[in-house]
Amino acid sequence: KTPPYAGPETLENFKPYGVGYVELPGEVIVETRLTTADPEELEIGMEMELVIFKFKEDEDGNDIMTFAFKPVAAKAA
Repeated sequence: KTPPYAGPETLENFKPYGVGYVELPGEVIVETRLTTADPEELEIGMEMELVIFKFKEDEDGNDIMTFAFKPVAAKAA
């Protein structure tokens, strides 16, 4: 299915991002945003870590924060 989207309205402002399944401790699996969209940087089973970053600003200039997961280490060769 298509993930929810609340990003830029125009394509020139769009920056691709990855979406994947991340297994959290306790065997909970979540569908989540990834910090990379490059399949060469990802592999099934790799360790990921949670990061917080600025998603966008609202009409009043307040930062809207969100989270994503990024690979802990570079993919093995």
